[in-house]
Amino acid sequence: PEPAVLDVAEEAAKVTHKRPTCYFDVSHAGGAPGRIVFELFDDIVPKTAENFRQLCIGEHIGKDGKKLHYKGSYFHRVVADFMIQGGDITKHNGTGGMSIYGQDFVDEGFTLNHTTRGLLSMANAGRNTNNSQFFITVKATPWLDNKHVVFGRVIEGMDSVLALNRVKVNGDKPIQQILVKDCGEILDEQQAEARRAERERKAQQERDANKSEMEKSHERVRVARAKIEQDAKKVIEETSNAVLEGIKRERRGGAEEEKTSKKPKKLGMLADLEDDDDDDDD
Repeated sequence: PEPAVLDVAEEAAKVTHKRPTCYFDVSHAGGAPGRIVFELFDDIVPKTAENFRQLCIGEHIGKDGKKLHYKGSYFHRVVADFMIQGGDITKHNGTGGMSIYGQDFVDEGFTLNHTTRGLLSMANAGRNTNNSQFFITVKATPWLDNKHVVFGRVIEGMDSVLALNRVKVNGDKPIQQILVKDCGEILDEQQAEARRAERERKAQQERDANKSEMEKSHERVRVARAKIEQDAKKVIEETSNAVLEGIKRERRGGAEEEKTSKKPKKLGMLADLEDDDDDDDD
């Protein structure tokens, strides 16, 4: 069955834990940045919320070895009285993007509707094509319900969002760049401690994985060494057998020569006399 659609305000009132809070410092046309603060609905769509949080703090490493980070990205699309869109961290023009889960990840759920301004929702190219791109509504957009995953809301800096929604555009592209100069996560002491513990846990997992890989490497070296030793032993045995066979052949040849040399021979004058006797008889 379809999950019940929840009202954002009602859901916020029910929250029993402190949701993650992230910020963007956004500059338009090189001006002084304004801060936008987001609350992420990790209790409703945890995977989508974590993707955004990780991209805000920039600790996740992509397949190309580079950090995946919203810092330095742009709001590339602005539609007046509708929304502002950003988050293309690879091509910066709306045709790219990358999630912490790979190129794309599936729609986590449409539990929340686009009922008001200031909602943070995933941009996509159809079902199950979420990456790093997102948009912020400036009014209710019910035609997006059940098509885009709502995963957060603006809790500070809505005036900055509205100001960005009024910038001059060429089509829907801002004429002057809207840059995310900085971004990150806002933590209280308890959250900071939890994040430190989580980083240490991940670091230990990485160390264990590296250790396991090292053990595998040592095992590969051990197997290779054993094969080399086995091959060397075989070569030594074959060489030894060949040498022994040569020695045997030499000895057999020497024995034959010695046997031949011991056969009686007619020597000198005696042999001549015997020959003469043979002539007399004739």
